[in-house]
Amino acid sequence: MNTVARLSLIILFAVLPWLATAQSSDPNRPPSAQHPTRNGSSPAAHSGQQANLQPAGAEKELFEHVNESRVLAGLSALHWDANLAAAARKHCALLVQHDGLSHQFPGEPDLKQRLNDAGAEFSVAAENVAVAQTSDEIHYEWMHSPPHRANILDPELTSIGIAAMPGNKGLFAVQDFSHAVEQLSLAEQEEKVRALIAANGVHTADNPEHTNWSDARRTCNMGDGYAGKPSSVTHFETWDLSQLPAKLQAALGSGKYRSAAVGACAPKNHGGGFTAYRLVVLLY
Repeated sequence: MNTVARLSLIILFAVLPWLATAQSSDPNRPPSAQHPTRNGSSPAAHSGQQANLQPAGAEKELFEHVNESRVLAGLSALHWDANLAAAARKHCALLVQHDGLSHQFPGEPDLKQRLNDAGAEFSVAAENVAVAQTSDEIHYEWMHSPPHRANILDPELTSIGIAAMPGNKGLFAVQDFSHAVEQLSLAEQEEKVRALIAANGVHTADNPEHTNWSDARRTCNMGDGYAGKPSSVTHFETWDLSQLPAKLQAALGSGKYRSAAVGACAPKNHGGGFTAYRLVVLLY
């Protein structure tokens, strides 16, 4: 099963049926996974591992395989995230208990809620699950399944947590991915947007030392309307502060406006762990 839901935020799911034995010498596999053996990968030592949530054993092998595959594809490596790992291990324990694969068992929260409960904050989330005899075989099959491969090689994803536990059918594994959202103060968010506006040739008129009382900050917190006398008001929510919305860029490039003011405020509650920045730009 591969389900993709795209609204203002994104969830990607991929589930893999029973896995076959991996074949060697395949260009889609990282060098360390070229020659899997059925008994060559030992499950992680979960008793001591739960305390620090660091990868070891099969979890570490899967983590290394993922990053080798990403680097070979010209992508940046994923960061290990202890919160994602905690969520993955909790779900993996249910895979072992039910002796089967699913992204959500009866009575279990869905992926985004599980990640939120574990303390993860994200704008994009994804999950792969599998069972096979070794970590090498699991990675091989994930890389040969289009939806799983798409998750592993998704350039938007930045973090990962992995669980691997032995069960009756072999080694059960869960990969939870996310695009982690940087935690920035309102002032830091506003400064990033000011820099982008300046790069578009428009002067920012607001004084950072008085932003808490600015018309832009007040407008951001208002449900309707705006404060002051701006010529244009742009509200937006985003998890990526490296670029401005296309509509705002067009307005800045129109030559109609001489200055801008930026205000940030707490985002609306999307629920389930989704995190975004909420800002307003007033043009004069």
